[in-house]
Amino acid sequence: MLTKSLVAAAAAGGVLLSATPALAADGGLYGKGDPTYDGVYRQSLSILALQDTGRTVPKAALNWLQDQQCSDGGFTAYRATTKGACPAPDPVNYAGQDSNSTAMAVAVLWHSGAKQQARKAAKWLRKHIAADGGWAYYPAPGATSDANSTALASAAIDLTGKPLKKPEAYLESLQKRCDAASAIRGGILFDSTGAEPNNNATAQVGWMLGGGLTLPRPVKIAASVPALKCKGAKKDKASLVDASAGYLAQQLVDSKGALPYGGGYPGVDYAGTASATLALANAGAGRKAVRQAVSTLKKNAKTWIAASGDDSPGSIALLILVAKATGENPRDFGGLNLYSLLNKTRQ
Repeated sequence: MLTKSLVAAAAAGGVLLSATPALAADGGLYGKGDPTYDGVYRQSLSILALQDTGRTVPKAALNWLQDQQCSDGGFTAYRATTKGACPAPDPVNYAGQDSNSTAMAVAVLWHSGAKQQARKAAKWLRKHIAADGGWAYYPAPGATSDANSTALASAAIDLTGKPLKKPEAYLESLQKRCDAASAIRGGILFDSTGAEPNNNATAQVGWMLGGGLTLPRPVKIAASVPALKCKGAKKDKASLVDASAGYLAQQLVDSKGALPYGGGYPGVDYAGTASATLALANAGAGRKAVRQAVSTLKKNAKTWIAASGDDSPGSIALLILVAKATGENPRDFGGLNLYSLLNKTRQ
């Protein structure tokens, strides 16, 4: 689960999933760890994994999520009491309503048939878009938009109604194109203050804008990758998603399927590796990179889940999504029954 320090890390371009001591019981909530900073997000991701694989979603789990919605449509990471108004986004204290929790909840509500609640949450996202066309994790005036939050919020809005054009333009402004060194072309910065591509941000953009919230059916993954082709002075017209796919595939191959953390964090970014795999699977491209990533995730699934704490629904849910997208068996992924593990985390 996310602690305040880990939310700060996520808001700076790296998503870490780690457990903290449990609070009071919340019937239907996935995960017994402290939900203060990730309750709605991990709940939504867990339910989305079940929806994507055609599993029955426990009524208590969906009820818990629906009860968390604020009166204005948005979501905070967690409300210990659902009475009263929700606090506004507060990027200084990492508190209040946030774009990531709200966007993930939109997808679950939409696919569960709670269309009115989903549209209300999407309306909250539309209201909190920044002037540059992006969203910050906590979208308050003056907060810096970032690629991860923007991709997620944009995907949620696309799911529920008329797409917005400004978010894609914002994300394109963060992408390295033909005027950059060949090794980083297609990569996406975490935000406008960055200089080098962020693997996690690039993966999130590719996954979300490639259909991450639409519950796509698995497709045959081709060996080829639709990367940027920069020849002479001619401007390449590869789309934002296609160009990011080329970058992600190369990063996965170079790392032998184990993306490293950015921002100075040591070790393998398994969440980023999973997101990159989902991005390529949705694009139906980069077979070699996908195979290497899946091999890494299968070999290290138990280690990753244990590192996140024995109670890590977010990690388990991501692995279920990867298994579905790549034709693997969630009941035997690296020797683990992911459905059983996820179910055991539910309160």
